[in-house]
Amino acid sequence: MTKKSLLMLAVVILILMVGFLYLNRDTILKKQTGDSDSSKDQNSSVVKDGFTLESEYTSANMWKYTITGQLPNPCYNAKVDVIVAESFPEQVTVSVKITEPEPDMVCTQVIQDYQYEGTFSASEKAEIDLVIVR
Repeated sequence: MTKKSLLMLAVVILILMVGFLYLNRDTILKKQTGDSDSSKDQNSSVVKDGFTLESEYTSANMWKYTITGQLPNPCYNAKVDVIVAESFPEQVTVSVKITEPEPDMVCTQVIQDYQYEGTFSASEKAEIDLVIVR
């Protein structure tokens, strides 16, 4: 090979390397900074109507979740239901149904802190939503 053809080959290889690095710059930066899409998908926090749902993917298609909020007084009740729609990714709806006390019930008028913990089964890519029913 002549010097001219070696120089042309080197230029072509350099252009290909620069193009590859440019097209993969997001992936390379995530690896360098330790970011990953999976860590974003494994933790979730949703706030609706004064209640907070925090969920964490633990492993083997299992999620832990905690719901926190406040009820108007200790006589109110809250019931939690989890519905996992079979799709990919799964659509998970965590529903909190709040029921009022009977009208003739006498109750201390003080705000009641509420916390509930549970688990559900879904893939790590599941999309999680919170619904408050009053």
